[in-house]
Amino acid sequence: MQKAILTFLIGLITFSSKAQNDSTQKNLAELSLEELMDISIYSASKTEESTFDAPLSSTVLTREQIQRAGCTTIMEAMRLVPGVIVREQSNGNYDIHLRGLDNVPPNSSMYFFTNSTTLVMIDNRPVYNYLHGGTFWETLPVDLNDVERIEVVRGPSSAMYGPNAESGVINIITRKPEKKGLYALANGMYGRFNTGIANASIGYKFSDKISLHASGNFQTRERTQNGYYMVSKHQSVPLDTLINQWVPAGVNDTLRGEMIDSIRDARYPHPRLSMRKYGYNLFFNYQINPKASIAVQGGGQNSEVQNLFPANYFTTAKSNSYYANLRTQLYGFDLQVAYVNGTQAPNVGVVPWKWDFNTTDIMLEYRMTKVKNLIITPGINYRRAAYNDRKYVREEIYNEGFFNTTIQTRSVAGYLRADYTTLKDKLRLVAAGRMDKFFNGPSKVYFSWQAIVTYKPAPNHILRIMQARANRSPLLIDNFLNQASNFNDPQLGQGQVQLLGNKELKLLTTDALEMGYRGKLKDNLELDLVVFGTQTKNFSNIVYTDLSYDSVNARTNVIFKFTNIPLLVRQIGGTVSFNYVVGKFQIKPYLTVQYTTLFNYSPYASAPGADTAYFIPDPAVYNINSGQGTIQKHLATPALYGGAYVNCQVTSQLNLNMNAYFLTGTTQLESANLTYNDGKRGVQNMTPKFIMNVVVSYTFFKKLTLFLNFKNCFTDKSREFFRADSPGFKVLGGANFEF
Repeated sequence: MQKAILTFLIGLITFSSKAQNDSTQKNLAELSLEELMDISIYSASKTEESTFDAPLSSTVLTREQIQRAGCTTIMEAMRLVPGVIVREQSNGNYDIHLRGLDNVPPNSSMYFFTNSTTLVMIDNRPVYNYLHGGTFWETLPVDLNDVERIEVVRGPSSAMYGPNAESGVINIITRKPEKKGLYALANGMYGRFNTGIANASIGYKFSDKISLHASGNFQTRERTQNGYYMVSKHQSVPLDTLINQWVPAGVNDTLRGEMIDSIRDARYPHPRLSMRKYGYNLFFNYQINPKASIAVQGGGQNSEVQNLFPANYFTTAKSNSYYANLRTQLYGFDLQVAYVNGTQAPNVGVVPWKWDFNTTDIMLEYRMTKVKNLIITPGINYRRAAYNDRKYVREEIYNEGFFNTTIQTRSVAGYLRADYTTLKDKLRLVAAGRMDKFFNGPSKVYFSWQAIVTYKPAPNHILRIMQARANRSPLLIDNFLNQASNFNDPQLGQGQVQLLGNKELKLLTTDALEMGYRGKLKDNLELDLVVFGTQTKNFSNIVYTDLSYDSVNARTNVIFKFTNIPLLVRQIGGTVSFNYVVGKFQIKPYLTVQYTTLFNYSPYASAPGADTAYFIPDPAVYNINSGQGTIQKHLATPALYGGAYVNCQVTSQLNLNMNAYFLTGTTQLESANLTYNDGKRGVQNMTPKFIMNVVVSYTFFKKLTLFLNFKNCFTDKSREFFRADSPGFKVLGGANFEF
């Protein structure tokens, strides 16, 4: 198959080079860098501007690039962006990090593998998960059909967007009808592993001012393998073998079989399924005049996936949610009100892992432009997130859930941003500061800030330097965890384990320094270079803090509590990307080199003053402070990663796209590594990874495009993530129709 694909590509490229001389169509070079490179971006400074002038390390991914690259999800499209680590867990489900900070601290549960430091937004609306941080990507109601562009800002941006934009921002900007009259768009594809994807939009633009359109999307995919990783055996096993370990010893065969069936039905309703999701959206836009507009959005989603959060084996995650979003811009005022509610169950069939939630986000800012060359923007922000697991736990079992009640976090913030240009627009100074006060959380007021200087020594060259501090918001599970479970241990006897939160945890904080250069070296060549250094502190972990004997109830109480640990993570690196247009080709290679170091890391999750227990022989020695003064390389973040986007407009109708993504080898360490301590269980060594995708598309009458999509052409089956499925070679065919 691979030889056939390569032969086909060689023939197509040969035909392309001949067609360059014969075609009278306008080629890519004639479109100019202004069209191909100077795409508008908002997220870098909250001001519409050219990507070339953007003051931060940023990238804009357009819908045309996404479509030509044959991306099947928004998650997969992130592989086209420099500085983003994207690893597939199962067919269509990905783990995504900006620059890293994954698997920190090492040797902890899968809960700490999740990226909780990147803020994902849809049209400026946060979709952050305030319970334990991060983003459930499969729960986004929009899909590729809705995307106008994706703006990615790398580096701390909490001063502009609030907590959780600690490593950067991913802002998904949705599409609007462009021409008056009826607007319709539909696309679909189907391929290997029963991968089926369908999107449709329909709307009407009544005038230059008013438009209304609706969209819907659906995806279904099967896993690329059948087995489930089992820690104790350090291998993939049939599902029933995995479930068997959860059935108590001594149960007779008949009852054991019934219990296995019951657990399978509850926790794995669709074992072959990797993803099934659908979403729907309604968009209304009213441009009253050049200085006043109103946008209203609403919709919902329903999803079921199998992935590796929160356990070290595949679990089923289900979610349904609904949202409403209002944004109005009136004569310098910008008001946004967003609301989401729904139900999440990231570990279906396990009682604590299900809850109802709702979040509210209100932002109001005013853009002041009375002073020449100076824009001052003050703003206020209110956020509230509430989660309730009470109705999903059994009343007869004490503290079975994570919270067993409704818990919430609220915050208010005030911020100020200033943007000043001078020296005939050569020198630009941008500064932002934000103060966040959290209720039901740490009593301290947190301050995040950002200072940027850009300088244009010539029109086609720009230098920039940025220094910033950013914070993550309090996570509800860290602050309010209140769970208890009984045990009967041969050495401790009967007792209870309590897992407790800590409202006074210091917030995760990142300090960063970045320097960059962006230049148009030739009329058809652009270079973007950034070097960065970050330091992140105030990590937390679930720490053993106390063991006591309750003589009244004749039981042992063991207490674990979320606690800040002295771990410090430093990272230095650089990202370089090129955008080169020659003839009918657009070539965009990009590469990130980085080195991540752990300081004061200790694998022991116990407090120095905790009582000695057989599972912690001497907490006075083996504790969270026992790593003071140590320095070691962090193995889970790749030292080298990147890719390339190569597009060839062979003729006005035929297009060929090749895009590649690669990662160097890494090692991820999960808590079982400390439990078994054999160098195998709880350890995942990922070999270097190289993925090549090829898409051939042909357009009829500028309305209908047919395409063939070849994924992972070199059939690299090596795992990309801890105990993930091995990705396979995929072929998908499909069509895109636009009216």
